[in-house]
Amino acid sequence: MSKLRFPLAQHLLDPVDETALHRIEQEVDARFPQHTPRRLLPLVLASVAVLAAIVTASLTARRDRGPLRLASGDPILSVEAAGQEANLVLSDGSRIQLLPGARLEPLEASSATFSAMLVHGSANFNVRPGGPRRWVVECGLATVEVIGTEFTCQRGQGRLRVSVKRGIVLMRGERVPDRVRRLTAGEWLDVLDVIPRPAASAVEPPAVTPAPAQGGSSPIRYSPSASDRPGTQRPLGRRADAVSWRDLAGRGQHQEAFTALGGEGLRREAKRVGVRDLLALADVARLSGHPADAVAPLERILAEFAEDPQAPLAAFALGRLEMDSLGRPARAVSALHQALALGIPRSLREDVKARLVEAYVRQGDRPAARSAADAYFQEFPDGRHRHAIGRWLADR
Repeated sequence: MSKLRFPLAQHLLDPVDETALHRIEQEVDARFPQHTPRRLLPLVLASVAVLAAIVTASLTARRDRGPLRLASGDPILSVEAAGQEANLVLSDGSRIQLLPGARLEPLEASSATFSAMLVHGSANFNVRPGGPRRWVVECGLATVEVIGTEFTCQRGQGRLRVSVKRGIVLMRGERVPDRVRRLTAGEWLDVLDVIPRPAASAVEPPAVTPAPAQGGSSPIRYSPSASDRPGTQRPLGRRADAVSWRDLAGRGQHQEAFTALGGEGLRREAKRVGVRDLLALADVARLSGHPADAVAPLERILAEFAEDPQAPLAAFALGRLEMDSLGRPARAVSALHQALALGIPRSLREDVKARLVEAYVRQGDRPAARSAADAYFQEFPDGRHRHAIGRWLADR
């Protein structure tokens, strides 16, 4: 083996020091910037936002499993917007605005369904989209079914108008064309009561098409009834009086409606009209300061229309009227028991059972009052009326 001509160790030394290496690394970074993390930042933020939305929706759904209530936690009770509008904010974020003169009666407020009856007047409904409940609003001439939308119901004498601002609603009823109609945003539909046509000699102008709704969408066409057409006279006599009081009551002018009818006219009407008008007559009498005249319409509902869904509400109204306005607790007890027997909606059941305790106390029947109180606490151990019931039993 031959010997090396020069020492190899001298040529294996690293000729580059640490300072030179650091300078080379900085030059490489400057020529090839790392953009990848910056490009990924918006995707990361978007993912975080989606995750937060999912968590929020999950928490909201968990909080909204129980019955629908007001945002304050109180149950939804009947509301009369007499002199000014009433605004209801519900526990699921939905809102109901009652315009002056409107009345809303809740029928069911469970975790799966909310149903109510617009007795008269106009109301705006803003239902939370994607909510867990099916909404049903009874408006007399039609039923409105929604899931998540914003719409308005205007209920007047012989006419109902439903207009949709957002989402989709289904209208059902005998007076609805083809018994069902689907309305989307920007559309509206007028439903008219059936009124007999005038004599054959009367001249009938062609059907009228309303002006297009705001927002550019085409409205649903309708043909007005005979009493709405120009040049057609309404029948004279008692029918004209009935139309007059209904128009006034629909606008919330209950004193004027009672004046148009008089006590005798109200009693005459109460013998021949249906449930919807009987409730309106009771309101006219009660809200005009004539509570005794409100009894007959409500009693006729219970006697002849006990199978109607509004009968339990009529019984409850009669019980409150007898106790609060007429001072007849024994008759109030009977009406309240009838409300329970007819199946008062769950949202009102606690109020009925509490008022039953109060009626027995006012009647002076302490054993019955304590028994009714026991029944209340068994069903509603943490009920909102528990303190009032304690005071009623202690004061007598």
